[in-house]
Amino acid sequence: MNFFIPEQQLECKMTEALAAFKEKGYSETTLKGYRSFLRKAWLFMKSGENSGYTKDASEAFLATVLPELSLSESYKRHVRTAVRRFNDYLSGTPYAYSCPKNSSEPPEVFRGVLEGYLASMEDRGLKPATIKVRRIFAIQFLRSMEEQGIDHTEEITMAHVGAAFLSAGSPEGFCEKTPCFLRYLHHSGKTRTDLSKAVPSFRAEIKLPVIYKKEELLQMLNSIDCVNTSGKRDYAIMLMLTAYGIRATDLINLKVANVDFQRSHFSFVQSKTGNEYHADLLPTVREALLSYLAAAKPDSPHSPLFQKHSAPYGALTRSALWSIADSKLKQTIHTDGRKRGPHAIRSSMASGLIADDVPYAVVQRVLGHTDPNATKRYASIDIEKLRKCALECPEATGRFTSYLEGGAWK
Repeated sequence: MNFFIPEQQLECKMTEALAAFKEKGYSETTLKGYRSFLRKAWLFMKSGENSGYTKDASEAFLATVLPELSLSESYKRHVRTAVRRFNDYLSGTPYAYSCPKNSSEPPEVFRGVLEGYLASMEDRGLKPATIKVRRIFAIQFLRSMEEQGIDHTEEITMAHVGAAFLSAGSPEGFCEKTPCFLRYLHHSGKTRTDLSKAVPSFRAEIKLPVIYKKEELLQMLNSIDCVNTSGKRDYAIMLMLTAYGIRATDLINLKVANVDFQRSHFSFVQSKTGNEYHADLLPTVREALLSYLAAAKPDSPHSPLFQKHSAPYGALTRSALWSIADSKLKQTIHTDGRKRGPHAIRSSMASGLIADDVPYAVVQRVLGHTDPNATKRYASIDIEKLRKCALECPEATGRFTSYLEGGAWK
């Protein structure tokens, strides 16, 4: 059913709906987020000809306006959920409990198998990030086995592995990570044969790193409005991404205590490699961070360095950081289809250092790479240096010369 809520009554209806959601067990953080999402939706709806909140207007907003906004996909999903829950409440639709399958845990019958796999990787000294990713794909494989009616690893055949591959969400990830798990099953005596041979080879498309020129990044930084706290935060974030090329996860995990203003440096343990990262604070970065922290007033040295300044409050998420980078790049630069996330800025910084003849070993330390080949990848877009490697095209002779001049190929 449709409905019409006059603007002056909308805030009251929101409060009523959120109170009803609270009774269903929603957390305070979720409720603050819902209020923020609903207000954002209403601001765009009332900018048109709408004098009140209606179901038709809200659905039109979700279908036509929301997809075009410079927000992360995660944020858009939250807005859609909030609006639809609110509409259900206004329509009197019975509350539908969502009970999704917990994809973060293996089937109960295979729980011991997974625990043994994780323990073997820890014993071999693999990095936590590597173990985490392999765990995800092992769980996906075991869930596929459960769906195929397998309740013991000795029953798994190559046909079952093939079926799991066909249903995989990421064929590339399946082909890269699952063989490790299958080899473990065979070596530990849990399968009769080495089923890793049943995993097909998968060659991913080789893509060049995305880069922005120094002039473009400088233009982007100069365009950021630092009048309010959010603007100061966004400027400090984009400046640190541009100057240091820090990984997105490491940036959002930074605490206030990671920055030593007296000694003008900062340090942290990299989430991907587990190695310590140290860097001097550039004067512009130091000034930007001090300006932001003076406005943000964090509670303690253990508070996140970069926080949200609207509900739901707390540390920035990866999607929020991506949204900030995306919006700042799009506002001032013709992106021409280039990616616009934090990693695009990291790639730009790395490519700029290599173009400036900074040694690979130095660039490797700056980026926090443990594999030298990961750094050399950025050399593939240094066109001017690649020109020097090009060979002269040999002159045409014999039958080919005759063909070029219009003769027949004989």
